[in-house]
Amino acid sequence: MTIKRKDARQLLTESVKELAAKKTINKICVAEIARNCSMSNSNFYHYFSDKYELISYVIGEEIDHRISDKVMTLNELFTEFLDMMEDNRQFYSNVLVTTLSEYPNHAFFHETLDTKVKNLIVSNCMSIIPGKKLDLTLNVYLAGITAIMCNHIIYQRGTRTELMDAFMVAVPASLRPYISMGCQYLS
Repeated sequence: MTIKRKDARQLLTESVKELAAKKTINKICVAEIARNCSMSNSNFYHYFSDKYELISYVIGEEIDHRISDKVMTLNELFTEFLDMMEDNRQFYSNVLVTTLSEYPNHAFFHETLDTKVKNLIVSNCMSIIPGKKLDLTLNVYLAGITAIMCNHIIYQRGTRTELMDAFMVAVPASLRPYISMGCQYLS
């Protein structure tokens, strides 16, 4: 039997997720995150510059773990993101509630989520690499989608079906010829 040892990033990830499931991020300090997993503050700072970098890492790792190795349609991709956030609703809700007040439009969360989603859409769902104009259109579309997902997690607005229908209907006309829904493209 092989015993798998957790690395420091895994321990810090589990620690912040555990703490953030109980209280908002602005009520959690680096010392508490480190202490919760029997680590020193200096060890925390060896890996992350602050708790927000750790949270971005947590989000990125969850996305990579759940989605990155899969080929998905746009609908499947958004469904997986909703599943990820709903499976850890309290964590994401606490992160979002804090960042709404500390970071207007939860910019750090959007930056992490939008970048990951965009890369996955371009690599899995698009038949071309978007040029400058399509890239801007994709960024605007994703900003809206991310905002709606975040509102859904915090305030539980809308059903999954309503959200998914809205996400598909909202695909901009200029992107429709290039976004795959599996074997077919939106038309």
